[in-house]
Amino acid sequence: MNTYPSNLQELEVKRRYLERLWQPTPIQKIRQTSSKWLHSAGQWLVKSLTEGDQLRIWVKETKQGNYWCVHDPISGKHNRFDSEDAMRIWIEQRYRH
Repeated sequence: MNTYPSNLQELEVKRRYLERLWQPTPIQKIRQTSSKWLHSAGQWLVKSLTEGDQLRIWVKETKQGNYWCVHDPISGKHNRFDSEDAMRIWIEQRYRH
């Protein structure tokens, strides 16, 4: 007795069932999209309410070495320095004026 076609049909039914389980439903897609959007909006809101006109400083690491980055929200400019000392001098000059 050959049950090969029957087994193929069962496998096809199981495959389709598993594919439906794997695919997100339209509601899940909406939730994922809205969750990402709300997260981004929340981050923007917190950042804009808390940063004010303070300098934003961070260090970038590259294969060639590290450098310091500064964003000045008052002027809207970004500056890059090869050393922390150079950055500190720039900051001190900024507040002298």
